[in-house]
Amino acid sequence: MGPFDYDNENYTTNLWIAEGFTSYYQDLVVKRTGLYSDVDYLGWLANSINVLENQPGRNIQTVAESSFDAWIKAYRPNENSNNTTISYYNKGALIALLLDMEIINNTRGAKSLDDVMRYMYRAYYKKLAKGFTDSEFKQCLEEVAGKNLDDFYADYINGLTPLRYNQYLHYAGYELINELADNNDAALGLSTKAVNNQIVITTIARNSAAWTAGLSVNDEILKIDGNVVENMDGVLAAKKPGDKMLFEVRRDGIILEIGTVLLKSNRVKYKIESLNELNTEQLAVRKKWLKI
Repeated sequence: MGPFDYDNENYTTNLWIAEGFTSYYQDLVVKRTGLYSDVDYLGWLANSINVLENQPGRNIQTVAESSFDAWIKAYRPNENSNNTTISYYNKGALIALLLDMEIINNTRGAKSLDDVMRYMYRAYYKKLAKGFTDSEFKQCLEEVAGKNLDDFYADYINGLTPLRYNQYLHYAGYELINELADNNDAALGLSTKAVNNQIVITTIARNSAAWTAGLSVNDEILKIDGNVVENMDGVLAAKKPGDKMLFEVRRDGIILEIGTVLLKSNRVKYKIESLNELNTEQLAVRKKWLKI
Protein backbone atom coordinates (compact mmCIF):
# COMPACT_ATOMS: atom_id res chain seq x y z
CA MET A 1 0.00 0.00 0.00
CA GLY A 2 2.99 2.29 0.41
CA PRO A 3 4.22 4.89 -0.01
CA PHE A 4 1.28 6.06 2.08
CA ASP A 5 -0.98 9.06 1.67
CA TYR A 6 -1.60 10.00 5.28
CA ASP A 7 -4.18 12.64 4.37
CA ASN A 8 -6.64 10.17 2.86
CA GLU A 9 -7.98 6.66 3.27
CA ASN A 10 -5.87 4.04 1.54
CA TYR A 11 -8.31 1.71 -0.19
CA THR A 12 -7.15 -1.72 -1.26
CA THR A 13 -8.64 -5.10 -2.12
CA ASN A 14 -5.51 -6.79 -0.75
CA LEU A 15 -5.93 -6.77 3.02
CA TRP A 16 -6.55 -10.51 2.73
CA ILE A 17 -2.84 -10.64 1.90
CA ALA A 18 -1.45 -7.95 4.21
CA GLU A 19 -3.45 -9.07 7.25
CA GLY A 20 -4.70 -12.53 6.31
CA PHE A 21 -1.28 -13.90 5.41
CA THR A 22 0.07 -12.42 8.65
CA SER A 23 -2.58 -14.37 10.54
CA TYR A 24 -1.62 -17.53 8.67
CA TYR A 25 2.07 -17.18 9.40
CA GLN A 26 1.72 -16.16 13.04
CA ASP A 27 0.72 -19.70 13.98
CA LEU A 28 2.61 -21.56 11.27
CA VAL A 29 5.88 -19.99 12.43
CA VAL A 30 5.17 -21.02 16.02
CA LYS A 31 4.54 -24.57 14.79
CA ARG A 32 7.85 -24.55 12.95
CA THR A 33 9.69 -23.53 16.12
CA GLY A 34 8.32 -26.59 17.90
CA LEU A 35 6.31 -24.56 20.42
CA TYR A 36 3.12 -25.92 18.84
CA SER A 37 2.65 -29.62 18.40
CA ASP A 38 1.07 -30.95 15.21
CA VAL A 39 -2.17 -31.41 17.16
CA ASP A 40 -2.04 -27.83 18.50
CA TYR A 41 -1.51 -26.35 15.06
CA LEU A 42 -4.13 -28.42 13.29
CA GLY A 43 -6.56 -27.55 16.08
CA TRP A 44 -5.93 -23.83 15.51
CA LEU A 45 -6.45 -24.33 11.79
CA ALA A 46 -9.72 -26.20 12.32
CA ASN A 47 -10.96 -23.45 14.64
CA SER A 48 -10.21 -20.84 11.97
CA ILE A 49 -12.25 -22.86 9.48
CA ASN A 50 -15.09 -23.12 12.01
CA VAL A 51 -15.19 -19.33 12.38
CA LEU A 52 -15.63 -18.76 8.66
CA GLU A 53 -17.98 -21.65 7.95
CA ASN A 54 -20.33 -20.70 10.80
CA GLN A 55 -20.63 -17.11 9.54
CA PRO A 56 -23.58 -16.46 7.17
CA GLY A 57 -21.72 -13.50 5.68
CA ARG A 58 -19.39 -15.91 3.85
CA ASN A 59 -22.13 -16.27 1.24
CA ILE A 60 -22.54 -12.51 0.81
CA GLN A 61 -19.16 -10.76 0.88
CA THR A 62 -16.02 -11.74 -1.01
CA VAL A 63 -12.64 -11.44 0.64
CA ALA A 64 -11.66 -8.72 -1.85
CA GLU A 65 -14.79 -6.75 -0.91
CA SER A 66 -14.06 -7.29 2.78
CA SER A 67 -10.64 -5.75 2.22
CA PHE A 68 -11.93 -2.76 0.28
CA ASP A 69 -14.79 -2.11 2.71
CA ALA A 70 -12.57 -2.09 5.79
CA TRP A 71 -12.90 1.68 6.16
CA ILE A 72 -16.69 1.62 6.29
CA LYS A 73 -17.61 -1.81 7.70
CA ALA A 74 -14.86 -3.76 9.45
CA TYR A 75 -14.54 -1.38 12.41
CA ARG A 76 -18.18 -0.27 12.50
CA PRO A 77 -20.00 -3.56 13.12
CA ASN A 78 -23.72 -3.75 13.80
CA GLU A 79 -26.21 -6.48 14.68
CA ASN A 80 -26.33 -7.65 11.06
CA SER A 81 -22.58 -7.72 10.37
CA ASN A 82 -22.32 -11.47 10.91
CA ASN A 83 -24.94 -11.97 8.18
CA THR A 84 -23.33 -9.73 5.58
CA THR A 85 -19.57 -9.60 6.13
CA ILE A 86 -16.49 -11.72 6.79
CA SER A 87 -13.05 -11.01 8.22
CA TYR A 88 -10.20 -10.62 5.75
CA TYR A 89 -7.92 -11.75 8.61
CA ASN A 90 -9.78 -15.03 8.96
CA LYS A 91 -10.55 -15.90 5.33
CA GLY A 92 -7.24 -14.44 4.16
CA ALA A 93 -5.38 -16.86 6.44
CA LEU A 94 -7.33 -19.80 5.01
CA ILE A 95 -6.65 -18.66 1.45
CA ALA A 96 -2.96 -18.50 2.36
CA LEU A 97 -3.23 -22.13 3.49
CA LEU A 98 -4.77 -23.18 0.18
CA LEU A 99 -2.15 -21.30 -1.83
CA ASP A 100 0.67 -22.77 0.24
CA MET A 101 -0.65 -26.28 -0.40
CA GLU A 102 -1.10 -25.55 -4.11
CA ILE A 103 2.44 -24.24 -4.53
CA ILE A 104 4.09 -27.04 -2.55
CA ASN A 105 2.12 -29.72 -4.36
CA ASN A 106 2.53 -28.29 -7.84
CA THR A 107 6.29 -27.79 -7.43
CA ARG A 108 6.74 -31.23 -5.83
CA GLY A 109 8.00 -29.67 -2.63
CA ALA A 110 10.56 -27.40 -4.27
CA LYS A 111 8.77 -24.16 -3.34
CA SER A 112 6.14 -22.82 -0.97
CA LEU A 113 4.32 -19.61 -0.11
CA ASP A 114 7.51 -18.60 1.71
CA ASP A 115 9.17 -18.09 -1.67
CA VAL A 116 6.40 -15.73 -2.76
CA MET A 117 6.73 -13.63 0.37
CA ARG A 118 10.52 -13.44 0.13
CA TYR A 119 10.37 -12.38 -3.50
CA MET A 120 7.71 -9.70 -2.91
CA TYR A 121 9.66 -8.30 0.04
CA ARG A 122 12.91 -8.07 -1.87
CA ALA A 123 11.53 -6.96 -5.24
CA TYR A 124 9.06 -4.35 -4.05
CA TYR A 125 9.94 -3.22 -0.54
CA LYS A 126 13.74 -3.47 -0.61
CA LYS A 127 14.42 -2.72 -4.28
CA LEU A 128 11.59 -0.39 -5.30
CA ALA A 129 10.55 0.96 -1.88
CA LYS A 130 6.88 0.60 -2.69
CA GLY A 131 3.95 -1.74 -2.35
CA PHE A 132 2.53 -4.05 -4.98
CA THR A 133 -0.64 -4.15 -7.06
CA ASP A 134 -3.20 -6.92 -7.24
CA SER A 135 -1.87 -8.12 -10.57
CA GLU A 136 1.77 -8.03 -9.44
CA PHE A 137 1.06 -10.27 -6.48
CA LYS A 138 -0.98 -12.68 -8.59
CA GLN A 139 1.80 -12.80 -11.20
CA CYS A 140 4.33 -13.75 -8.51
CA LEU A 141 2.04 -16.46 -7.15
CA GLU A 142 1.65 -17.93 -10.62
CA GLU A 143 5.37 -17.84 -11.36
CA VAL A 144 6.25 -19.60 -8.11
CA ALA A 145 3.38 -22.10 -8.35
CA GLY A 146 4.05 -22.75 -12.02
CA LYS A 147 0.39 -22.52 -12.99
CA ASN A 148 -2.36 -20.09 -13.90
CA LEU A 149 -4.51 -18.99 -10.96
CA ASP A 150 -7.36 -17.25 -12.80
CA ASP A 151 -9.90 -19.79 -11.57
CA PHE A 152 -8.57 -19.64 -8.00
CA TYR A 153 -8.98 -15.86 -7.96
CA ALA A 154 -12.41 -16.01 -9.61
CA ASP A 155 -13.63 -18.59 -7.09
CA TYR A 156 -12.03 -17.57 -3.80
CA ILE A 157 -10.83 -13.95 -4.01
CA ASN A 158 -13.44 -12.24 -6.15
CA GLY A 159 -16.13 -14.90 -5.84
CA LEU A 160 -18.15 -16.74 -3.22
CA THR A 161 -17.28 -20.33 -4.08
CA PRO A 162 -16.90 -22.30 -0.82
CA LEU A 163 -13.27 -23.08 -0.05
CA ARG A 164 -12.49 -26.66 -1.04
CA TYR A 165 -10.43 -27.43 2.04
CA ASN A 166 -10.03 -31.15 1.51
CA GLN A 167 -8.81 -30.76 -2.05
CA TYR A 168 -5.79 -28.94 -0.65
CA LEU A 169 -5.40 -30.69 2.70
CA HIS A 170 -5.28 -34.01 0.88
CA TYR A 171 -2.06 -32.84 -0.75
CA ALA A 172 -0.48 -33.14 2.70
CA GLY A 173 -2.39 -36.26 3.69
CA TYR A 174 -4.93 -34.60 5.94
CA GLU A 175 -8.74 -34.75 6.05
CA LEU A 176 -11.21 -32.15 7.31
CA ILE A 177 -14.05 -33.82 9.23
CA ASN A 178 -17.26 -32.21 10.50
CA GLU A 179 -17.92 -33.65 13.95
CA LEU A 180 -21.53 -32.41 13.81
CA ALA A 181 -22.36 -33.90 10.41
CA ASP A 182 -24.78 -36.45 11.87
CA ASN A 183 -26.43 -34.27 14.52
CA ASN A 184 -30.13 -33.56 14.42
CA ASP A 185 -30.14 -30.62 16.82
CA ALA A 186 -32.85 -28.00 16.54
CA ALA A 187 -31.83 -24.36 16.20
CA LEU A 188 -33.52 -20.98 16.51
CA GLY A 189 -30.63 -18.94 15.13
CA LEU A 190 -30.74 -16.04 17.56
CA SER A 191 -28.76 -14.69 20.49
CA THR A 192 -30.00 -12.63 23.42
CA LYS A 193 -28.88 -10.59 26.37
CA ALA A 194 -30.51 -9.34 29.55
CA VAL A 195 -31.47 -5.64 29.46
CA ASN A 196 -33.31 -4.18 32.46
CA ASN A 197 -34.49 -7.64 33.48
CA GLN A 198 -35.82 -8.34 29.99
CA ILE A 199 -34.50 -10.87 27.47
CA VAL A 200 -33.68 -8.90 24.32
CA ILE A 201 -32.72 -10.37 20.95
CA THR A 202 -29.30 -9.08 19.87
CA THR A 203 -28.61 -11.00 16.63
CA ILE A 204 -30.52 -13.20 14.22
CA ALA A 205 -28.75 -15.48 11.75
CA ARG A 206 -29.68 -15.19 8.08
CA ASN A 207 -32.15 -17.88 6.93
CA SER A 208 -32.53 -19.29 10.45
CA ALA A 209 -35.85 -20.24 12.06
CA ALA A 210 -35.98 -16.88 13.85
CA TRP A 211 -35.16 -15.02 10.63
CA THR A 212 -37.85 -16.86 8.64
CA ALA A 213 -40.48 -16.35 11.34
CA GLY A 214 -39.96 -12.60 11.44
CA LEU A 215 -38.40 -12.15 14.87
CA SER A 216 -36.27 -9.04 15.02
CA VAL A 217 -33.25 -7.62 16.79
CA ASN A 218 -34.33 -5.62 19.87
CA ASP A 219 -37.51 -7.67 20.32
CA GLU A 220 -38.11 -8.28 24.05
CA ILE A 221 -39.01 -11.93 24.61
CA LEU A 222 -41.85 -12.09 27.13
CA LYS A 223 -43.16 -15.64 26.77
CA ILE A 224 -42.38 -18.81 24.84
CA ASP A 225 -45.24 -21.28 24.42
CA GLY A 226 -47.18 -19.34 27.04
CA ASN A 227 -44.44 -19.50 29.67
CA VAL A 228 -42.74 -16.39 31.03
CA VAL A 229 -39.09 -16.31 30.02
CA GLU A 230 -36.41 -15.31 32.50
CA ASN A 231 -33.50 -16.67 30.44
CA MET A 232 -33.00 -18.76 27.32
CA ASP A 233 -31.29 -21.66 29.05
CA GLY A 234 -32.83 -24.95 28.08
CA VAL A 235 -35.57 -23.54 25.83
CA LEU A 236 -34.55 -25.99 23.10
CA ALA A 237 -34.24 -28.97 25.41
CA ALA A 238 -36.11 -31.97 23.98
CA LYS A 239 -36.93 -29.95 20.84
CA LYS A 240 -36.24 -31.30 17.39
CA PRO A 241 -36.27 -29.85 13.86
CA GLY A 242 -39.83 -29.24 12.70
CA ASP A 243 -41.18 -28.49 16.19
CA LYS A 244 -43.14 -25.26 16.58
CA MET A 245 -42.61 -22.54 19.19
CA LEU A 246 -44.81 -19.53 19.90
CA PHE A 247 -43.05 -16.34 20.94
CA GLU A 248 -44.71 -13.41 22.66
CA VAL A 249 -42.51 -10.36 22.19
CA ARG A 250 -42.65 -6.64 22.78
CA ARG A 251 -41.55 -4.58 19.78
CA ASP A 252 -41.57 -0.79 20.06
CA GLY A 253 -44.15 -1.07 22.82
CA ILE A 254 -46.45 -3.38 20.86
CA ILE A 255 -47.08 -6.96 21.98
CA LEU A 256 -46.81 -9.50 19.15
CA GLU A 257 -47.22 -13.25 18.89
CA ILE A 258 -44.86 -14.88 16.39
CA GLY A 259 -44.80 -18.56 15.59
CA THR A 260 -41.60 -20.32 14.60
CA VAL A 261 -40.77 -23.70 13.12
CA LEU A 262 -37.41 -24.97 14.33
CA LEU A 263 -34.82 -25.87 11.73
CA LYS A 264 -31.97 -28.35 11.86
CA SER A 265 -28.83 -26.70 13.13
CA ASN A 266 -26.36 -26.00 10.34
CA ARG A 267 -23.52 -25.29 12.73
CA VAL A 268 -20.25 -27.04 11.89
CA LYS A 269 -17.41 -28.15 14.11
CA TYR A 270 -14.39 -29.32 12.18
CA LYS A 271 -11.32 -31.27 13.12
CA ILE A 272 -8.33 -32.16 10.94
CA GLU A 273 -7.00 -35.71 11.01
CA SER A 274 -4.32 -37.55 9.11
CA LEU A 275 -5.34 -39.94 6.38
CA ASN A 276 -4.54 -43.55 7.21
CA GLU A 277 -2.28 -44.24 4.25
CA LEU A 278 0.02 -41.58 2.81
CA ASN A 279 1.89 -41.76 -0.46
CA THR A 280 5.37 -40.37 -1.08
CA GLU A 281 4.03 -37.12 -2.54
CA GLN A 282 1.79 -36.43 0.46
CA LEU A 283 4.63 -37.06 2.90
CA ALA A 284 6.83 -34.64 0.95
CA VAL A 285 4.17 -31.90 0.99
CA ARG A 286 3.59 -32.38 4.71
CA LYS A 287 7.31 -32.16 5.46
CA LYS A 288 7.72 -29.01 3.38
CA TRP A 289 4.62 -27.37 4.87
CA LEU A 290 5.13 -28.09 8.56
CA LYS A 291 8.91 -28.48 8.49
CA ILE A 292 8.72 -31.92 10.12
